[in-house]
Amino acid sequence: MSRDGDLLRDARHLITGERDTGQHNVTYAIYVAVIAAASYGVPAAQAFFRFLDPRWLAAHLAGYRGVVLAAAVLLATVAFAFRAGRVRGPVVPDLPYLDHVATSPLDRAVVLRRWWRVALLGCTVGGVLIGLVSGAGLAIAALAGPVILGPGVAAGALVGLLVAGAWLHGQVRGWPVRARVPALLLRPAGSLRALHLSALRTQSVRSVTVGGAVLAGDLRAARLDIAAPITRGRAIRLRARGPVSTLVWRDWLGLRRAPGRGLSGLVLTAAGVYGLVHTATPGTPSLITVVSLVVAWFGVGAWSEGLRLHGDNAGTPPLLGLSPMAEARAHLVVPGALAVLTVCGVGLATALSTRGSFLGVLWALLLLGLLMAGQVMAAYRGLPPIGVFSPRAGMPAMVAWQSVPLVVPVVCGTAATAALTSPQPVNGLLVLAFTTWLVALYARRRVRLLFDAHRG
Repeated sequence: MSRDGDLLRDARHLITGERDTGQHNVTYAIYVAVIAAASYGVPAAQAFFRFLDPRWLAAHLAGYRGVVLAAAVLLATVAFAFRAGRVRGPVVPDLPYLDHVATSPLDRAVVLRRWWRVALLGCTVGGVLIGLVSGAGLAIAALAGPVILGPGVAAGALVGLLVAGAWLHGQVRGWPVRARVPALLLRPAGSLRALHLSALRTQSVRSVTVGGAVLAGDLRAARLDIAAPITRGRAIRLRARGPVSTLVWRDWLGLRRAPGRGLSGLVLTAAGVYGLVHTATPGTPSLITVVSLVVAWFGVGAWSEGLRLHGDNAGTPPLLGLSPMAEARAHLVVPGALAVLTVCGVGLATALSTRGSFLGVLWALLLLGLLMAGQVMAAYRGLPPIGVFSPRAGMPAMVAWQSVPLVVPVVCGTAATAALTSPQPVNGLLVLAFTTWLVALYARRRVRLLFDAHRG
């Protein structure tokens, strides 16, 4: 092992020259993260906890509810890390390194352990900082004593280790391996040896492609590059129907061939609807409305792949003879129907409990129209304007352009919900109706502008 380490050190010296700045870059990144957490994270955390009503937290998140919520968040985080590992894992060297060093007879665990150590350190430090910031926010907001810092740091470090392990395991499972799963989970060196060179090359190329697409603002290229291959339902064929029915059944067939996307949409939409039903109750913090709208927006978005594909193919001849707006409306049938069924099921089950109401179910249905309009905005946003690419604008302008379809429905829905719980609830209905009309009008305009730009 020491001989492999010496040979690897010589090879790295030959590649990087006299100075190897990798360790310096990692130290600088940790330094910046600590400064950012202390300067921005702690004030934001204490403001966040002060914004929430302690009585509401004690009534809704005390006891087993808080434990269930924490377990659900942890499970979702670990599952997301595992899924991310199948797309882009923690160990992704550059192509020259893979072609000239990783293919050598050296132990692959020694060749790749540097990237794994950096990823493990980053996840652990990130978890510690999140736990420290959360504990400091609770202590400053007088919701807990300073003793909470110790358990917060320990819990953050443990979550960071779990995320790092799930991330690496997802990368290993992205390529068929014969080793036993427990052995790979408990032995990182075995996981590094199980990484296949073909999978590493694929992820390295994908990393470069997705990075370029993000810098260019082309989310379509990034989304298509990281999309999972269709392996199910290949024998199912689309039968001949009318133009609208064909598009509707095509979207349904797409969900049947990608059951993971349909299941994730169901889970996210159900969780968002559960929160939206409770937002109609006076005294619910506005933050619950914001979080519920964001979760529901991503849930409905998982079902709207057909709508996004139609936006990606803007400018192509209409094979079914429908106008662009008619096709957009047809692609809204499947996600809209699934969302309505989810609202009815989850909403009625919540309304029959002691903490829900039928007004919340009706309000969630009305907010659904605003979320669907936001999905149309997201599908037909197109490339950002030329000014976004200017050096003066930079990445903040790019992020702002891409987040508009999410921010607008969330802000409008939160404002309408706040007006609904005011002494005059009719103002909430007026605000929601007016904002939904404006968002739908803007979404329709984006459809027309996108297709006209391609035709011109």
